[in-house]
Amino acid sequence: MTHVLTLRKALVVLGLLGLLGLAAELAAVGHWYGPSQLIPFASIAVGVVAAALFLGTDRAWSRLLLRAAAALLLVTGVYGALEHTGKNPELRREGRAGALGTSPEARPGEPGVLGLPAPRANWLNGPAPVSAPLAMSGLGLLLGLALYRREADPSAPVTTLSQPQAR
Repeated sequence: MTHVLTLRKALVVLGLLGLLGLAAELAAVGHWYGPSQLIPFASIAVGVVAAALFLGTDRAWSRLLLRAAAALLLVTGVYGALEHTGKNPELRREGRAGALGTSPEARPGEPGVLGLPAPRANWLNGPAPVSAPLAMSGLGLLLGLALYRREADPSAPVTTLSQPQAR
């Protein structure tokens, strides 16, 4: 059972590091122009606290809190993706910079960042990338799966790592 707990904690640490990285990215791009842009920071804070509590004390309440935080991150990410897809055409009309740091005047096929061609404008790429909120959903899914427990089949033989199986 110890190896399962170690794997769970390793996945939670991975999710925690991802959340901290996502928060740093959001802060770096100044994602706080309105109240709705603070939603991901709040969700990330809940996820970080829940993950830290789980890592500090593996109790039933900390697992429940981490599951709730994982669900919150998943829902927040999907909401953010929908918001981003809805905002991209509006932001492009306002003349905001496009995806990958290309200027709004850049035409598809012209060199952009690192000499790469500018992406074609559509609802998926633009000033508000859809991949950022989906990363939050992915981290929520990772945290939720870290706590997944399959119910044991009562008819299956019980084996442990320390005991060799009979052949």
